Amino acid sequence: MIVLFLSFSTIIAYGYALGGLGSYAMGVPKPLPIAAGLIGGTFCAYLALKIWRLYLAEIEAENRRMEEAREGDHEEDL
Repeated sequence: MIVLFLSFSTIIAYGYALGGLGSYAMGVPKPLPIAAGLIGGTFCAYLALKIWRLYLAEIEAENRRMEEAREGDHEEDL
């Protein structure tokens, strides 16, 4: 769930940056929303990817343990 919320936050923050960029077209330049959106979006994306990678490593370790347990059971049967 955390990765999902961080992914949504990334999209929202980048949208905020695009909105700030649109302010230049309206003639009222606002560089702060652009910077905040880019920094916030990049930070949320980084956190989401980092957490997802930790989750995948945990799943891989669990699969490895299950495979080793199956091999041990198979050797005992012989």
